[in-house]
Order: sequence, then C-alpha cells, then structure tokens
Amino acid sequence: MRKEESRVYHITLTSKWKLKVVVAVLTMLLIAVPVVAGRPFSDVPEWAYQAVKKLVDGGYLELYEDGTFQGNNAVNRYTLAMVVAKMLVNIGEGVTPAGREDVTLLRKLSNEFQNELVLLTVKNKELEERLSKIEEGKMILAEDQTKNTSGIKLLSDEAKALRGEIAALQSEITKIAADILKEKRQVDSIEGKFVSLESAQEKQSAAIDDLRVQLEKEKRTNRILTIILGILGVAGIFLPSP
Repeated sequence: MRKEESRVYHITLTSKWKLKVVVAVLTMLLIAVPVVAGRPFSDVPEWAYQAVKKLVDGGYLELYEDGTFQGNNAVNRYTLAMVVAKMLVNIGEGVTPAGREDVTLLRKLSNEFQNELVLLTVKNKELEERLSKIEEGKMILAEDQTKNTSGIKLLSDEAKALRGEIAALQSEITKIAADILKEKRQVDSIEGKFVSLESAQEKQSAAIDDLRVQLEKEKRTNRILTIILGILGVAGIFLPSP
C-alpha cells in the first residue's frame, strides 16, 4: 500500500487522465463495503465497481443519463478538482471519516489542483453572484407582474365601462335611426301629397286656361256683334222685333 501511495504521489496529473486512474486513487479514501446483489453500473468492471459505486453514492461523481459510467472517457483537471474539493468539505464537516494517510493524500492532491480549486472557487462565487442577480431579477419580475396585474385589472375595468358606454350609444343610435326612418316616412307622405296637389293645380291651371280662351273667344264675338249692330243702326236698318 505504501509503495502504491508513493507511486500515486509522483504522478503528474494532466487534463488527459483517464477516469480509471482517478477511481484507483480515490479508492484509497473510501471504506470498503460488501458486494451488493445486482450491478446497476453495467459498464463498470468488477475491480472498480465498489469504488465507482461509493463515489456515485457519495455524490462525488455522476452517471450519464442512460445510467452508464463510461469509465474510458477522458476527465479534465476541473472534474478532479471538484471531486477533491467535495472530499475536503465532507472530511472537514465529519461526513466522511478519514485517517492520517488519507488526509496527507488529500493535501497533496489539493496542492496539485490548487490552481483549479482557486478557479473553481472564483467560478462558484461568480455563479452565486449570478444566482443572486437572477433571484433579484425574479423579485423584480414578480413586482412587475403584480403591477401588470393591477394595470390589467384597471384596463379591464375601463374596458368594461367603455363597453357599457358603447352599448348605451348603440341603443341611442338605434333609437335615432328609428326616429329618422319615421320622419322619412312622414316626409315621403307629405311629398306624395305635394305631388297630388301639384297635379291638381296643373289640372286647374289647364281648366282656367281653357276658360280664358273661351272667354276671349266670346269677347271677340261680342265685339264683332256690337260693331255689326252699330253699323246697322247707322244705316237705319232695324232688325225686326222678335
């Protein structure tokens, strides 16, 4: 075991480490557990099964969506740093028991991943700040939504009042239209009477014109008779008495 630890201490970790190496190193930090019935990680070999299960159960690593571990995939230094950071936190809080050798190994690993841990801490702080801003944004949106709800209610009340006014106006328009139609019918009736009167006047005018013509004829006849009678009187011709 000492020889294996010494070999692990001198490994230069790179971004192309295979996950198998990580599992082999972290196995030293875990307490062995009995083999349980069933193999939920179908793609994990027997020699790494308990270590992988312990890491997944402890929340240090996660399975893919299809439930596989895919241990042959490359792992970057940030992933390793996150695993080490979680272990440091759990050991510090007493969640995960660890011996002196485990603490020494973790200390060496934390030194190895110091830059990544610092960067992850910074990123975590940035994420917390972003989360805080998002929460503030949600509160602002909630307030805006409340204002919008009040505004919508006010607009709804105004729209309801306008609909009432429009209904009243339409009723008034309908009444006015009925009055106009009634007046039009009366006007049409009066115009019909005017037409009848004009026709009667035209007939009367024609009759009067006929009477005038006849009167002129009679006047002309009377003048002629008067002239004839005057001539006969001058000549001494007397008409026999009737």
